[in-house]
Amino acid sequence: MIRVPPFDPRGRVNRALLVGVPEYDHIRPRDLAAVDHNLTQLSDVLRTGKIFGTDEITVCRPEGVDKFTKALNDAVESAEGLLLFYFAGHGAIPAAGDELWLQMRNARVVAGSAGVFQGSQPWSQVLGTLASSRAKQIVVILDCCHAGNAARVWEAFPDKRNISQLMSVQANNLIGSGSGEKPTPFTEQLVRILRGGVGGNGGDVCFRGLSEELRAYMTRHWRTQRSEEWEPQSRPGTSGADVLLATDLPPAVRETPTPWWRRNPVLTAVAAGLVPLLGWGTYVLANDAVNCAPPLELRLLTDPDLEPTVREAAASYLTSDANHKDDGCRRSGITTYSAGATDVVAAFRDNSEAWQEPGNGAINPQRDIGAQPDIWIPAVSADAVRARSETGRGSVTLAKAVPLASSPIVLAVPEDVAGGNTDQRVESELNDLVSAFLRTAGHQVLRPDPEFTDAALLATRGLYGTAASGKSAEKTVAPPGLPAPTGLDLLCQLPLDPDEDKRTAVLVPEHLLKPGVDCEVRTRAPRKVQYPTDVPGLDPAFVRVTWEDATLDKDARDEAADSFRTWLEGEDGQKEFSEDGFGKAGAAKPVSSDELDDTLAKYRNASGPGRVLFLLDSSGSMEDKWQGPSGAPGMLKQSLGGLGSKDTYGVWAVAETDKGSYTELLAFKSHKNADAAATIDKGAQVKDAEADPYKALSRALDFMGRKGVDDQHPRLIVYVTDNEESAKLTSGDRLSTLAELARKKEIPVATVSLESGACEVGKPNERIASASGGRCLDTAQSDLMSALQDEVARTGSGDQE
Repeated sequence: MIRVPPFDPRGRVNRALLVGVPEYDHIRPRDLAAVDHNLTQLSDVLRTGKIFGTDEITVCRPEGVDKFTKALNDAVESAEGLLLFYFAGHGAIPAAGDELWLQMRNARVVAGSAGVFQGSQPWSQVLGTLASSRAKQIVVILDCCHAGNAARVWEAFPDKRNISQLMSVQANNLIGSGSGEKPTPFTEQLVRILRGGVGGNGGDVCFRGLSEELRAYMTRHWRTQRSEEWEPQSRPGTSGADVLLATDLPPAVRETPTPWWRRNPVLTAVAAGLVPLLGWGTYVLANDAVNCAPPLELRLLTDPDLEPTVREAAASYLTSDANHKDDGCRRSGITTYSAGATDVVAAFRDNSEAWQEPGNGAINPQRDIGAQPDIWIPAVSADAVRARSETGRGSVTLAKAVPLASSPIVLAVPEDVAGGNTDQRVESELNDLVSAFLRTAGHQVLRPDPEFTDAALLATRGLYGTAASGKSAEKTVAPPGLPAPTGLDLLCQLPLDPDEDKRTAVLVPEHLLKPGVDCEVRTRAPRKVQYPTDVPGLDPAFVRVTWEDATLDKDARDEAADSFRTWLEGEDGQKEFSEDGFGKAGAAKPVSSDELDDTLAKYRNASGPGRVLFLLDSSGSMEDKWQGPSGAPGMLKQSLGGLGSKDTYGVWAVAETDKGSYTELLAFKSHKNADAAATIDKGAQVKDAEADPYKALSRALDFMGRKGVDDQHPRLIVYVTDNEESAKLTSGDRLSTLAELARKKEIPVATVSLESGACEVGKPNERIASASGGRCLDTAQSDLMSALQDEVARTGSGDQE
């Protein structure tokens, strides 16, 4: 395996912002004296770590949000290499949700409110601000109650390649702050590792090694206020590169794994009893720790619907006896991450060489999926067959899939609608179940994105049945707007209106409906599970992944992977799956790789050829955003990859001329993408004129409204701009008029801004996209290129030769 070297910030402009709140005016406990020790000791140890200069470390004890925001913005704007953000203080989650809020000194909860914290900042807002920095790497360390609730925000964040997040405790847990005479328990160990190195061995400290040692130590020695094991959580950036946090440290007294015989209470008691008889040497034998090198790190890639379960299973394995050698040292660490199922299959099958050696092209699995995995756990074992290269020219080998568990795809119907005996198991073919539910006016059935999770693709297989086309079936599960990416997202995004919620059924894997896995707080109407007899189920499988020329530590990596597989198949591993609602391996209705590929092809063409109209802002202000692959024409050309020979598309150059608010750059018809790109290259020019987005978008909506009224083929308008003329949208009642037109036409508008901030709630681009059922994209929130490609691909058939 090609190793991605850690990011070395030395020689760059780095910033560390250490935020701590040692006392509170309104929230109890008011005295958090340990936080002062945190700030003092952490700032001292960072100065000696040879990454941050004295003037690059800022300590902030904010009285309120204003001071916090100023310190955060200053750090974000000045960092160019490494940006480290640390917070210690009270963290809270609202009763009506699960997002983490960081509370400042003057924070208070609004009486009678389920989710309003004055004097506090939601983590999504803080993370968004951090991500706007030009820093090459961003590292977050949170030491507060509920710190693990920040994980979901990170997981949903559109671009987390260079954002690594370390959280002091798992979600929904309170933690003690210690005696107040020294740092909090978590930060005390954080400082210890940054001072003496991983395992006390000195040398370098990187994010992954730091996270693993903190988790191992805190899990073994501390418990949360709910008497659960205290389990710090980490989310490394998905680029695959580790981050250097301290270097050239002198060795220190070690805190390392306990020898095997000391984990046995009988042998420990015997050794302790021998001390009076045999003297000091026996005492050393009973208490001395083993010198352990940092364990080998395994990378585990899984399906998004499986990630919560697989992540917890991996965490349990790390602290188990099975992961410790006879000398007491850990055999391996495990980094768990997920990516869209279709993208993963395509990357293994078609782009393994680019995954191993990424270049500068549009295809980069390391960027879009994550580092090359050692282990892959797809949700369906047939994926391992789909993912193998048909030509045999790939640089990756996938071992035979070993099924681990099962979970059927179910239709979850509100109990008020299900009727009859709610304890009686309802079984029938899926289309019969769906038809029965939809017979009542106003009812709807929702399904996640079949491109993203295998569970949604299996549900789609059942909906289509043996039909040659999925057109009629798609109309039953395709409401306006984008589908939820995963089953868990779908359950968490059920309609807020109670009446609409009671009219909504969902197609999800059964394990997501079990207690402790779904987002129960947001799921209002109880649901009855119905079992489609013709839908294949999930059969998560262990697949060992090996890479060409990756032989440096092959034997040790094989041994570590085999040990984890054996544990997963055994009693402890099976318990992890069963507690999260999975059944035993072999219980799922099987599906073949050909069936999955056939269903995916039908889904992509279910609504027939797509229609896309691109509006390219060609006004004078676009001059600086025109050239190269990341310029506006370059982005537009790259997005054509999602359009096929049967799709229809065109390009308007938007600028006020004597011919009107736009000129036709590419005729609206079917094209060969290469020919279309050549036409754009030849004709796309910045004009010495202003643009009027109101006129252009109004005419585009009217134009597309006349296209395909009867055939229901998917339609999309894409508006690429620098947002300089947005003021023309807000003049008079123009914006409300345009939003109402977009809502009436029901044609999604993807507004793409080459400047940040355009997608903030209430801004013109956001309002237009929201009213139309489209999506707003800007540089602060998204990897614009891949996000735009996704939007266009959802509409087009992508069948170009």
